[in-house]
Amino acid sequence: MLSRIWAIAKQTANENLYYRFDLILYIFNFIVEITVYIFIWLAIYKQGGQISGMSFEQITTYYILVVSLNPIIVWGINETIGVAIREGEILRELLNPISYFSYYFGIRIGELIEAVIVSILTFAICALLFGVLPPAGLVNFLFFIGVISLSILIVYFFELILGMTAFYTDSVWGIEVLKRAILNIFSGMIAPITLFPEFLQKISHFLPFKDCIYTPINIYFGSLNTVEILQIIIKQCIWIVFLYAIAKFIFHKAIKNITINGG
Repeated sequence: MLSRIWAIAKQTANENLYYRFDLILYIFNFIVEITVYIFIWLAIYKQGGQISGMSFEQITTYYILVVSLNPIIVWGINETIGVAIREGEILRELLNPISYFSYYFGIRIGELIEAVIVSILTFAICALLFGVLPPAGLVNFLFFIGVISLSILIVYFFELILGMTAFYTDSVWGIEVLKRAILNIFSGMIAPITLFPEFLQKISHFLPFKDCIYTPINIYFGSLNTVEILQIIIKQCIWIVFLYAIAKFIFHKAIKNITINGG
């Protein structure tokens, strides 16, 4: 099973990395985005003081990490799933000698390889251009990586759920817009969660998406202790099981009533 997943991942990665110029454009786009964020916050900080207890160096590092992590968290498979269902490719995928979920997990890993390359290069270039604060310590950095890894699984099952809504609707583009809106708002990509209105903060604390961006960065800064980090990891594991169960339920219910166009 693992060998088949890895074979799918390598094939997807090779296809995505074939057009090297696309990688350069992605990285350039992210650098421009980071530059805009930094100049906006520089103008705000020139008015004096700190914002939400964060120094300008921290907010700079925050947005470099946010944009660098963006492709790892946001790039995904929900649109691919939706298009495959809409165009009738679902039949071929169901006949694969590998489970439907494992097949798309292989594709997700393949896309993740490209995303990690873009993320590392974006972070390295921006660190040289603007400077970043180092992690609070080696343990913090390892927890930072661990929480992000669990976040990838959370987002993967979330993408499966959104992608499989194509069994009931043709709005693949709308599904992608919905996913990006949810992640941008509740993961802390737009701004640190502490700057949100109180009701949005409460919603973000309940949902798992805050732990995709905002929480790992706070771990990176050393703002959370070990007990708090372990509680977050337990919460992530619970969400992974919960989202997996929902995805399985939707999948088994949908394929019972599936109709293949032309088949």
